[in-house]
Amino acid sequence: MVRPLGESSTPLRFVPADIDAVREKRGWFLALGVASIVLGVLAVLLPFVASLITAIVLGWLIVLAGVAEGIHAIQSRGWAGAGWELVSALVQVAFGLLLVRFPMTGKVALMVLASAYFVAEGALRLVRAYQHRGLRGSGWLVFDGILALALGVLILTGGVTTAATVLGLLVGISLLTGGTSMILIALGAARVLRTRA
Repeated sequence: MVRPLGESSTPLRFVPADIDAVREKRGWFLALGVASIVLGVLAVLLPFVASLITAIVLGWLIVLAGVAEGIHAIQSRGWAGAGWELVSALVQVAFGLLLVRFPMTGKVALMVLASAYFVAEGALRLVRAYQHRGLRGSGWLVFDGILALALGVLILTGGVTTAATVLGLLVGISLLTGGTSMILIALGAARVLRTRA
């Protein structure tokens, strides 16, 4: 039975990730990474579609990525980063559902939502990078977090002016780097397993 987040044995905290827990669930890390990369490629290609369809489909892609990340967090409850990953998944699902529900909101509202999403995701990814600092590939998590924060700041400061087309590209890049970091963490855990054997 899955316990509520408040009763979890691994509450939200800033501790290094347990390599054994990551190694034990590395298949889930790989699956999440591949799913994020596929969804990211789709999101990058979507800017060439009409704005309404792009916003709706992009919203569902973000929801799917959030659900996959949430499932991974639940499956990896013993992992120190599971609580933060669950928070990240909830942020993704909420942002995706907002896009689906209000696809034709004004450009300003869409960009404010996108900026908040990227800043929150960047901060959460940096927390996970700190927790995984001993694993191979953890530097990619730092890059992933900094990139997401930079995208949020770029949008917020008006460096990006077109909403739906650029948003799809930015979300796609974020999903691609997120998926790559999950794959590298899983592969890093597999290398630790081989060197210990």
